[in-house]
Amino acid sequence: MAKPTTEQLTRINQLARVPLTEDETYVFPAKLVGDQIIPRRFYRLTPNFLRKMAVQAREGVSLLLDHSWANLGIMTIPLGRTFDSRLQMDGDELALYADHYMKLGQEVGDIKIDQIADGIDAGTIFDTSIGFTVSSQTCSICGQEYFGGSCPHIRGREYDTKLCTVDINDGDLMENSLVFDGAYPGAGVVGMSNTLETQSTVKWEALSEDAKSLPSDGRVFYSFSGKSGLDGFVIKQEKNNEPETQAKGDDTVTDEQKAALAAAQTQATALAAANGVLGQVRAALGVENDTDIPAKLTALSAQAADGAAYKVKVTEQACGAGVRALGEAFNVEAMKTVLSNLPVTEIEKIGASYEAQAQAALGGGGRHTEGDNPDLPAGAANGTSPANVQAAAQKTPEQLQAAEKEAAKTAAIAALKNTGRGNLLKEDK
Repeated sequence: MAKPTTEQLTRINQLARVPLTEDETYVFPAKLVGDQIIPRRFYRLTPNFLRKMAVQAREGVSLLLDHSWANLGIMTIPLGRTFDSRLQMDGDELALYADHYMKLGQEVGDIKIDQIADGIDAGTIFDTSIGFTVSSQTCSICGQEYFGGSCPHIRGREYDTKLCTVDINDGDLMENSLVFDGAYPGAGVVGMSNTLETQSTVKWEALSEDAKSLPSDGRVFYSFSGKSGLDGFVIKQEKNNEPETQAKGDDTVTDEQKAALAAAQTQATALAAANGVLGQVRAALGVENDTDIPAKLTALSAQAADGAAYKVKVTEQACGAGVRALGEAFNVEAMKTVLSNLPVTEIEKIGASYEAQAQAALGGGGRHTEGDNPDLPAGAANGTSPANVQAAAQKTPEQLQAAEKEAAKTAAIAALKNTGRGNLLKEDK
């Protein structure tokens, strides 16, 4: 399965709320659409609209199955998301490509993401189709709004040898779907070599207000908004590897400019990596903003100090119970070493076990006479021997308590040895 590069994972984790790892992230590139006429439907997306879609795909739109939002009553939950995009020339076609990611191991309804990824890798899932809204669509013959206006032309027909199409000038990219048969020719999953090595990426630059000449192809793409007004863009005339060439050395820049360019590239890479790490820290601490991190760390430090003090306390209590249960045979230092690697809950359990053994060893109070006759043999109260053979078989309360203590101690020592913890006993000298 296709894993993300370090740069891709950094960009993905700027979108993910919980940072993803390389092993749980699946990525693939796909051609979304281009500026060619859609067969049989006679629609065409203008280059200006493609530029807007490229920005939206870079910000992240949903990856769905078969435009599920268009089917009433069908649950629509994205399988993945776009995280990067690029415009490039495929011959005479201006095409939009986007990179997608999915989280492996997830299930969306009854769909397993790993199965979708396997299908993409196997080539059995390959076609894609975009879902988008339209706010402006004009006739290619007269330039008027095709729907609801005074345009007299019909798409798909020729007028003076010119084909009428509906030019989609503006709208919004909603999603990209994996489908069995896409409408736009060539739209679908592609190999990385197809988009990154053999094709040239298109870059744009603003058209200067005082410009009196245009690049060789003579095309200008305009966008209009209430905020920025009418802006013109032309294809930037540069090679794909120009920044790298300048950084390594050429005759068009000074040494100081080369050094500054290399430093800027290094800083940009470091900043992207730092933003990725900060995202992971925010997720681990459960905070929304970077400014909340110091306060959260301070609170966690105080809690950690309290937890460490409590662990010392329960360790001392457990060791004290061990000494009461086993006496001098209990190795306190060895026990402290063992307990230092255990969570507090386990230490409490061990301490409770030793305390129970200690209670048994120390007698724990209670009755030591047998039967219903509370009378003790003569001399039992002061420890003197019984006066006859039958009385000799009786034991005083003190003797019974001592016997019980020795039996509990012997049982505890045997239990430690049987469970492989004989190292907690002091060696006999």
